[in-house]
Amino acid sequence: MPAMNTDWKLKTPPESEVNVDTDVLAMRAPLVRVHRDDEGTWSFDGPGRNPRPSKKAVLSVVVGAWPHVAALSDLDTGGAAVWSWKQHGWASEVQCRCGSCEQPVAADIDRNNWPAELQPQSILSVEQAALSGQVSLTDIISTPGGIALLGPGDHRRTADLMTPVALANVIRRWPHTMQALRALKESRGMRWNPENLNWHEYVLA
Repeated sequence: MPAMNTDWKLKTPPESEVNVDTDVLAMRAPLVRVHRDDEGTWSFDGPGRNPRPSKKAVLSVVVGAWPHVAALSDLDTGGAAVWSWKQHGWASEVQCRCGSCEQPVAADIDRNNWPAELQPQSILSVEQAALSGQVSLTDIISTPGGIALLGPGDHRRTADLMTPVALANVIRRWPHTMQALRALKESRGMRWNPENLNWHEYVLA
């Protein structure tokens, strides 16, 4: 069993088969909606109408690639959750009956809600293995050469292991990174804590 499952949060076993939106898998769209059918099978979707074209995957692989999914331990059979860019977290996809509730919508990030301190077009260096989902994203570091997003291990990487990605696309790939990128200071790092599902800051050696 992969090491990341030591902090397994979901009631569904890690090896369970799930459905993943093909656009999300290909990183053309952010993962913004999760629902479970009447049998309890998980589906992971991008923005827009459902159902969308999907492929089979394993739940542990999805949680490894998109750690914000681990926060959905309370999502029951028949339930759905939508990522709220405004609240920076999951919101229950409730069917409003009174007509005055603000219905959460599975949407791509709205440029009007973009934090002023982040430049969507700025380029970050991302470890290719983390980008492809082969390893989990664990660290965000700020160095004199720029910001890098890395998988497990020390911080030394050769250029051939890294790829340039626009900040907007980093946040679309990993919605849970937005607050960490806003808080990141020069010569500091942010490490993901899979136990508490949050980022914590450290000083770069």
